[in-house]
Amino acid sequence: MIVDLNLKGNLVIVVGGGEEGLKKVNSLLTQDCKILVITDKINTQLANYVKKKKIQFKKIKLKDANFLSKYKPFLVMAATDDRELNRKIVQKAKKMRCYVYAADDPDVSDFAHPSVINIDDTVQIAISTGGRSPAMARKIKLQAEKVFKKIIKKEDIYQIRLQQIARTAAKNKIDTPLERKKFLYSVINDSQIKQLIKDNNFKKAQKRAMIMLMEWK
Repeated sequence: MIVDLNLKGNLVIVVGGGEEGLKKVNSLLTQDCKILVITDKINTQLANYVKKKKIQFKKIKLKDANFLSKYKPFLVMAATDDRELNRKIVQKAKKMRCYVYAADDPDVSDFAHPSVINIDDTVQIAISTGGRSPAMARKIKLQAEKVFKKIIKKEDIYQIRLQQIARTAAKNKIDTPLERKKFLYSVINDSQIKQLIKDNNFKKAQKRAMIMLMEWK
């Protein structure tokens, strides 16, 4: 079973600033969470994320997992190249009652970390082997990515973004979930909106959706 954790607004700590740490950070960047990387040194790409204020960085010479006590993370990801240290981090995080993942051993983790196809930071498709073979998950991801990028079109991405806006606005006007669902499907199927999106005119499509909402009975 693949579960999409809601990390929005929560603190996620990634321990380790190498390639494995970078992979984990990249998987978190679209989750609207607070990302803190803790290590004694970071690679160039992570340093660039720090400069752009996409992530935070705390320089600590890692010997044990006691540093975690200073924080209240929702999720901790152990991604150092020291297997013993990763275990200490896992044990400490579990005592703190937060989710934990060890990059070098899914068996001690609370979940398996899938390979994710990310399309325009809007659609994420997970490829998971349940931790049996991360290497094969990555290989299948590369194969599937080419297919999905052909299937999911620009219009689909715009519709998803418009649905998010319309859904938020509808909560303030339409009382019942069933009626909101009907409204949202009417937005998807509206011929004017379809054409505006096809013409790459997202602002007018959004305006049309809001007019439909005001007129909804």
